[in-house]
Amino acid sequence: MPRDFGVAYVSSFVASFLQSVFIPTLVVYAYLSSLRELEISLITGFASLVYIPGALASAGLYSRIGARRIIVLAFGILAAGLAAHLFSHDFYSILLAASIVLLSLGVFWPALETYMSHSGTSVSLFSFSWSSGSLLGAFLTSTLLRFDARLLFASYALLSVIQALLALKLNEKVSVNESEVKHDNNIFSLLLLVTPWLYCLAYASSASGVFTFYPLFVERNGLSKDYISLVNFSMLLSRTITFFFYERIPVLVRDPLLASALFLVGGFLTKTQQPLLVVLTSMLIGYAQGVIYATALEQVFKRGQGVERATSLFESFIGLGYAIAPPISGLSHVLLHAEPISFSSMLSLLMALPGTIIYRRRKIKNASS
Repeated sequence: MPRDFGVAYVSSFVASFLQSVFIPTLVVYAYLSSLRELEISLITGFASLVYIPGALASAGLYSRIGARRIIVLAFGILAAGLAAHLFSHDFYSILLAASIVLLSLGVFWPALETYMSHSGTSVSLFSFSWSSGSLLGAFLTSTLLRFDARLLFASYALLSVIQALLALKLNEKVSVNESEVKHDNNIFSLLLLVTPWLYCLAYASSASGVFTFYPLFVERNGLSKDYISLVNFSMLLSRTITFFFYERIPVLVRDPLLASALFLVGGFLTKTQQPLLVVLTSMLIGYAQGVIYATALEQVFKRGQGVERATSLFESFIGLGYAIAPPISGLSHVLLHAEPISFSSMLSLLMALPGTIIYRRRKIKNASS
């Protein structure tokens, strides 16, 4: 593990914190700007498409400019995107500003994941590092949303600038050369892994459904904003605990099939306003997300050489899940009058099940060989 792991941890923590508070802030800001629910889901969905080319480009940038420069660059772009919201008031300008933010995060996460992987970090420790930032963001979300959104965007941008300066202290030596990146990382062969990519889609569909549509559910029904933090914090707390203990959890308890089935619990979120039931439901969703995400990342980290391209694909499929789930779920609300969270929960199950079947078949094959 590198000496500057603390800087890498803080970078992960800050980026995940900003990512967790950005979506609810964006959703509420857009809602108060008189945008409709479908328009908001299109913004969060289509902006996430920009995440994908950012993630795919990250591997090439990593080999050319190294971890430190790419992470500093990502935080610089993030600051610009957040600041752009101060001048965004309609659908297209908000979409553009949100796209810049998601582009920066797409560039950032594969670079940091590769850096952590080469440093020998475990899946649990890395997952805990970014999830703890999300956890703090979830805890503060309801409080932050009581402030003017423009003040929040300005504060987020300032924090990004500060973190970019801190990231200059990252060790440039934890990197790879071009020949290593080209070794054993043929895109087609990586795509044949299938299971982690389906799990990324399932994870992102579940998370984006909650982050996008629960704040809208709260606003639409005139509920206290405290419900937003209650749901997000409970979900992320459960996910963080799952990440931290993942490698010590009995195999039967972290069975991906069980986790996949629990995605459906998300549909219950809009059926109750009892705090204890809301917490329990959110924690079950968080557990499912934690198992599916960690199982997918574990397979990616095992790639060894070629992990740069694998982490780029990992983040690209997460971005794809964030891109397709909100618009489809939002459209289901318009056409079928279905609750978007329920629809995105069903999508998560449908995406995770085939991956679990393939995952189990490969385990049986490997055990018998």
